[in-house]
Amino acid sequence: MKDTEIITLLWQRRESALDEILRQYGKLLKNFAGRILPTAQDAEECVNDTLLDIWNTVPPKHPASIASYAVMLTRRRSIDRLRRLTASKRGGGVYFVALDELEDCIPGDTAFDEDADELRQAINGFLAGLSAEDRILFMGRYFALESIESLAESHRVTKNTINIRLSRMRKKLKNHLTERGIFI
Repeated sequence: MKDTEIITLLWQRRESALDEILRQYGKLLKNFAGRILPTAQDAEECVNDTLLDIWNTVPPKHPASIASYAVMLTRRRSIDRLRRLTASKRGGGVYFVALDELEDCIPGDTAFDEDADELRQAINGFLAGLSAEDRILFMGRYFALESIESLAESHRVTKNTINIRLSRMRKKLKNHLTERGIFI
């Protein structure tokens, strides 16, 4: 079944649309949540929450791609759940390590809240200027929250090579944002 058909079913408020989303994209969503969350049960619950989010937001939203929309919602849910799970611990996990890496080149929460659109456009411009391989590496680390080890293995290079490339990209990002007056 195509995404347009699934969206039509959602607009008609037919629960079979959720079954179809789970059938087509359930494994993708569980794997994505599983990279962020510590247990398979947490990932499963996150996927169920994502299905509820889809049900509650379509309509009025009309996403072009159900897969992309579901992954975005799963990512948000997974990060929120991880924050709750680690609220008292404040440490560990790929999520916090990746955020710590970006701490020196992305403005704090206040600037982000005030200028979210400007920051989003600047980051998109930065990503557009990267080579395809660097963009995949950057998004793998900071969007999909892949570990350094996983990235090194998939790119068939050493962990040190990945660390150096990511470090250089973070410096470029900081310069890119500084040039645009977003990060001072």
